[in-house]
Amino acid sequence: MRKKSILMVLLMIIVATTLMVSCSSGPQGKEIVIEGEFTNLPDSMYLNLLEDVGQMLDMIDGDSVIDGKFRFEGISDDGGVNPALIVNAKSGLFTQYTLWVMPGARIKITGDGMDFSKWEIKSNVPAQKTENKFRANILKELEEFAQAYMDFYRTEDEKYYQCADSILLLAIPRKDIPLLEKLPVDESWMNHLFYLSNSKDSTILAKGKELSQRMSEEQKNSYRGKRIMKNLFPSQVVNVGDMIPDIELKDTLGNTHCLQELKGKYLLLDFWSSGCFPCIQSFPELKKISEEMMDSLEVVSISLDGEKYWKEASAKHNITWHNWNDLLKDTGIFARFDAQAVPQYFLVSPDGKLIGKQTGYRKGSLFEFIEETIAEHRQ
Repeated sequence: MRKKSILMVLLMIIVATTLMVSCSSGPQGKEIVIEGEFTNLPDSMYLNLLEDVGQMLDMIDGDSVIDGKFRFEGISDDGGVNPALIVNAKSGLFTQYTLWVMPGARIKITGDGMDFSKWEIKSNVPAQKTENKFRANILKELEEFAQAYMDFYRTEDEKYYQCADSILLLAIPRKDIPLLEKLPVDESWMNHLFYLSNSKDSTILAKGKELSQRMSEEQKNSYRGKRIMKNLFPSQVVNVGDMIPDIELKDTLGNTHCLQELKGKYLLLDFWSSGCFPCIQSFPELKKISEEMMDSLEVVSISLDGEKYWKEASAKHNITWHNWNDLLKDTGIFARFDAQAVPQYFLVSPDGKLIGKQTGYRKGSLFEFIEETIAEHRQ
């Protein structure tokens, strides 16, 4: 199975947002207010405002376009400075390199139609000023990306996917490099370097390594910084046949655990996220496995979510087996196991060696995976 590109992850997210998003539950920060005024935007078109809080899109608000106008008002549960997306799943509208939000944001967006490359954004969010400079430099590429993305969403034709993917991971990073060399290092700057760090072009990656040194130690140790450094300077990953690392994780009560404490039994590691529908679908089977195979196997679910969403989902779905989190999202144990998607499952032998892995879920697939892998291991 090929590694999923950033574009494919975005496509998976836009489909998922039609089914499940995390909604703000109350006034936990200053209100975000965004006003839009457009020409040639379809009347009654419904738009969602989603905040990207890292491995999760948090819905802030939604509104219908009336006479070319819409208004978003909402609270950021995360409370940080984050990129935001304006989405209409039916049309394939999914803005990229466009908008930044934070508590207390006051934003006015104007434009002509759905080509977000030409939208004008006036904002009191400091990162938006940097973003607008990047946008002015990549207008042509953004326009081509927007069209290719919507064409791919509409037709599912692979040629549009490849075009959009190339723009996002090759054309835009090449145009970004001169600005990354001179603009101040802030959240927007780091977001552009993150996308650059996902490129497969060796010349671009070499330049990314050089640019990463512009970040302070504090920035490198932030969530965005860790994602960048993970991509540019990947650590040794665990492959089938390797001994698994003894990484510390927390349970929902704050107690510290490590995988080695379960040594002596087979371990089924389940990497999951609350925004992943197949992950949640697998829980009844995981529960059954944990009960029927308790003498020989332990199930350990490891969440990629931040603490808030992890604990809420754990309570909602009544996870009774081991349920741990290193609170590093996709930069900790997820990266060490070179996991590329969720759900993803890893089977570990009683002596601590990785003996098999599986991506994706269908009913009954986990019992099959365990039985087949253990049988092969015992040969």
